[in-house]
Amino acid sequence: SVTETGKFTLSRRQKVILSTRLKDLSASVFVVWSERNNWFAITWSDGGAIGNFHTRVFHIAGDKVNEPESVNTAFSDFRARHWCKARGDNVQAYGWDEKTGALILVTSVYPTGDCGKDLGHTEAYLVQPTDGAILRHLSLREFNVYAKSHPQ
Repeated sequence: SVTETGKFTLSRRQKVILSTRLKDLSASVFVVWSERNNWFAITWSDGGAIGNFHTRVFHIAGDKVNEPESVNTAFSDFRARHWCKARGDNVQAYGWDEKTGALILVTSVYPTGDCGKDLGHTEAYLVQPTDGAILRHLSLREFNVYAKSHPQ
């Protein structure tokens, strides 16, 4: 099996301030920026259009870029209740809440039959980007209402 790796590079005034690999990159790379806080999140797939999606979060401070543990708490909370043994679960960055500066993460189970009763189950979290603390947990219905009033 061939492992593909992509590279994400961020420059400021012709100076590279971040160069990092995106492990097992296959498709669907996107970046969501929080201009107010100098934060950004990268989401990519290692399994084509339907997953497996991964997210990493970064903070820019001057010419330094830090990568705090912003995703793990929400992903672990979701995984404790909904887990696809055959494929794992997905986590994607939807965007940033303008009012609070929170990162909006969408977690989901693969929408395939081998994931059993949880197939396609989706939830969302607003998390504190500095440490991943969960500020708000949303069902899919609540997230859909939120997304309509907070388009990204």
